[in-house]
Order: sequence, then C-alpha cells, then structure tokens
Amino acid sequence: MSDFFKKYAAIRGEQHVQKLQLEGTIAAQIKTRRKQLNMSQQELADRIGVPKSTIGRIEAGLTSPRVETLFKISQALNTPFIIDGSSKQDHDHSLHVQV
Repeated sequence: MSDFFKKYAAIRGEQHVQKLQLEGTIAAQIKTRRKQLNMSQQELADRIGVPKSTIGRIEAGLTSPRVETLFKISQALNTPFIIDGSSKQDHDHSLHVQV
C-alpha cells in the first residue's frame, strides 16, 4: 500500500481504502479490455443500454457499477466477470475481482 493510501486509511479506515482500490482495479480492467477490442465508450454504452457518460464515469472511477451493469459490460466485452480468490494471472481477459 502506498504512503498516500496508508495515511488515507488512518483517516477513513482500511475497509474504505480497499473498496476504492477494488473499484479502481475494476475500472482499469474495463477500460483495458474495451481498448483491446478497439471499442469506443459510445459503442460499449450502446451495447449495454446506458449513456456514454456512465461508461466514462465507471472507467474514471467516479462511480461504481451495479452487479447487473458489470454483467452486461462483461457480456459486451466478451469476457467473464470473476469474483473469487484465485490469482489474476489465471484469467487473461476477464474482469477479475480478487477477494
């Protein structure tokens, strides 16, 4: 954990910091996979039925998508959404949440 997050955790609590880090990881994975597919934010938004601004906010880490939205994103990006305790390296093209 970086010094910034250590200081922030002392103020807001470790659980809050872990939540922020998890949300940032998911956002980065969505953006990376979308770009791998040469898909624009608008194309992804159209495929899942949300405004383009929603995709932008998710990828920027400004909002947390609901599970339903994550499922739709994973389908549109042709990748599984995995929540488990395995290593991220086990899932090359997945939206992976390590617990």
